[in-house]
Amino acid sequence: MPLLRVGCGLADITPPLGTPLSGFIARENKPSERIEDRIFVRALAIRTEGEISFLLNYEVLGLKADLVDRIRQVMENDLQIALPEQCCVITATHTHSSVPLTPLEGEVDVDPAYIPFLLRQTVNAARQALDRCAPANLHVASQHIAGLTYNRRALLEDGRVSMALEPDAPVLVRGPVDDLLTLLVWKNPDTGSPLAGMVHFACHGVALCTQAISGDIPGQIMQHFEHILQAPCLFLQGASGDVNPIAAAGERPAMLNWCAAFASQVGGLTERLQPAQQEPFVLAALVQPLEYQQLPQRAQVEQAIQGYKRIALGQMDPSDAVSLQLLADLMNTPPGQLPDPTRAAFSAAALANAGRRVLQVIDSGQPPEPCPLHMTGWRLGDLLLVFSAAELFTVTGLSIRGLNPQLTILPVTHAAPIVGYVPDAGSIRQGGYEVKDAWQFYRQPAPFSEGAEASITAAVGTLVATIKGEAHILP
Repeated sequence: MPLLRVGCGLADITPPLGTPLSGFIARENKPSERIEDRIFVRALAIRTEGEISFLLNYEVLGLKADLVDRIRQVMENDLQIALPEQCCVITATHTHSSVPLTPLEGEVDVDPAYIPFLLRQTVNAARQALDRCAPANLHVASQHIAGLTYNRRALLEDGRVSMALEPDAPVLVRGPVDDLLTLLVWKNPDTGSPLAGMVHFACHGVALCTQAISGDIPGQIMQHFEHILQAPCLFLQGASGDVNPIAAAGERPAMLNWCAAFASQVGGLTERLQPAQQEPFVLAALVQPLEYQQLPQRAQVEQAIQGYKRIALGQMDPSDAVSLQLLADLMNTPPGQLPDPTRAAFSAAALANAGRRVLQVIDSGQPPEPCPLHMTGWRLGDLLLVFSAAELFTVTGLSIRGLNPQLTILPVTHAAPIVGYVPDAGSIRQGGYEVKDAWQFYRQPAPFSEGAEASITAAVGTLVATIKGEAHILP
């Protein structure tokens, strides 16, 4: 059987200086002030006898639906290749210091003039990948990365769910961490030279909260392995919806210290790469509908909006207890204290606007249609990459990993178009930012239901069965 032909390319997509950055509402859409890292789109191309498949990897927080459609369309038009969804997977590294390609509530959209540049560079990266396609063998190595990430959902004795590494109250329970890093490298079978690499690891791209453009930790990890491999390397984000680096929301020196500790742990990993089976190479895609929770009462939403409007004006009225509590949770304010008025004003205005969108759905008289979640599976021999366009929690990722003992399953999150956080039922009952607040910033009409996460795991089971030839996905 002929070897797969693999190639990888990259192109600079760094936005103009002054572009607002996506990921932290605390930035308040202030312009970026400096470029600390160039950011890139990387394209992996895999050729078989009858098909070409692309994996696109952008150094951004996420990508929205209409942009995904434009990317696929320009790829087909410029490359003259038919690309069904499973043959053109689009992913994000989830850096919180890059251009807003899926603007969160309160964030401005990207300058429309940037999009043609982004599309051109995407095609340029894909062309490079095609031009570099050569027979390749797959090699794989894995290693646990100890002590550099933590589960940011700590249930405290006072009932709060804290994101802090060291909360200000006793911790009752903290969620798990999946710290397994997997490195995939395709090599020239004759020379052993690397042609392309991919790193799978779960770590939110939140080390930096500055006005600097940066790929954050995911970008640094790619640069680390690109330097060693002398070949482009993608970053596949794991189930990191509740996982932060121990250096979070800070400045560059702390991030670089984290990266130095990371480099010391992965030293020699490339020397431990082992040949891996990469055939059969089988692809499948499906769309899983995610149900929402029941909409709140109109009066409840109106009351919250009025409260947010007052808070946005700097008024901290105790009668706005619900709105103040949500902002206090968002800002991790200690119990019994009000959130800082200056910091709360911008967030309150954004949440008031989110409430208006919920009112529009309520006034329609119809429950929201289920949210389409795009999922794709790529099987490479005994390895299965499962791409989900969502922020999944560690427990979900671990569940997906364990679905089939015959396959090594890597859950890849932040594919596109991103729908936001899909918490598991246990986390929903606990509360916290990812449960109470994040759906509003992702501009959803309501939180996802308690059964949504389980439906994703079931959909992965369908993908596994389909790819193994044990079932078929119905059109």
